[in-house]
Amino acid sequence: YCGLLFRHEGWPLCIHEKIVVQLASIDWRILKPGDFYLQVVPYLKKSPRIVLKCLAKDKHNVEEVVIPEVSYTSIFTLEWLSTINGERMGIALENCLLTTDDKIFRVPWDKVVNPEFINKPKTPQLSEAFVNGVCTSPVPQENLKSDLE
Repeated sequence: YCGLLFRHEGWPLCIHEKIVVQLASIDWRILKPGDFYLQVVPYLKKSPRIVLKCLAKDKHNVEEVVIPEVSYTSIFTLEWLSTINGERMGIALENCLLTTDDKIFRVPWDKVVNPEFINKPKTPQLSEAFVNGVCTSPVPQENLKSDLE
């Protein structure tokens, strides 16, 4: 995403006013087959963990899948959800629940992991440097001004 400005600056933790990574549980009765949500949960005296929560097979409980820390950098990809679905039995997960103060939104995962930008994606210029896939070249000041206008 080098040189691009996110339309929703909080992505991937939130998309505008909709929260993607929850700090509290969502009422399990709202979950439908194929739904899931991500939640940060405490873990002993160590760093908090991210868990995926979805409806259990019995449709009356919540299944929790602890996300290994090594996969945190790939959570917001289609491949990550494909891997999760490949490891579980039953209905494939496809809709992530996002919340606001008073509403819950059922959003297809491909819409969550493909952020919107203020400016259109461009091909990286030869002068832009990448280290481990991260852009190390600053965005020119004139690009920032035009995007903010």
